[in-house]
Amino acid sequence: METSPEDIEGMVSAQGILTARGGMTSHAAVVARGMGKCCVCGCSDITEIDDHDKMFMVMSGKTFKEGDWITISGTSGEVYDGKVALKDANIEGGELKTVMEWAD
Repeated sequence: METSPEDIEGMVSAQGILTARGGMTSHAAVVARGMGKCCVCGCSDITEIDDHDKMFMVMSGKTFKEGDWITISGTSGEVYDGKVALKDANIEGGELKTVMEWAD
């Protein structure tokens, strides 16, 4: 449902973190930001988590098991069923590019 300090090994090995409870200042969110990992906290569509069988269920009734692919967007908070094609960020211009060039 949420992470705790005992979950650090799993958080380190994970590509991203998804929790059913929590928010921007939750343990999962703070640790994920510090690690530079994507995180969605407080996913209210998760209706059941079974640690023993390593699965979770969402409102639609779909069950996700260990090894299934999901894609999470830390920007929008969306969670997608399956592996979504990703692309690298592109800084073409504007103030962010100026700041990033200055930081180098």
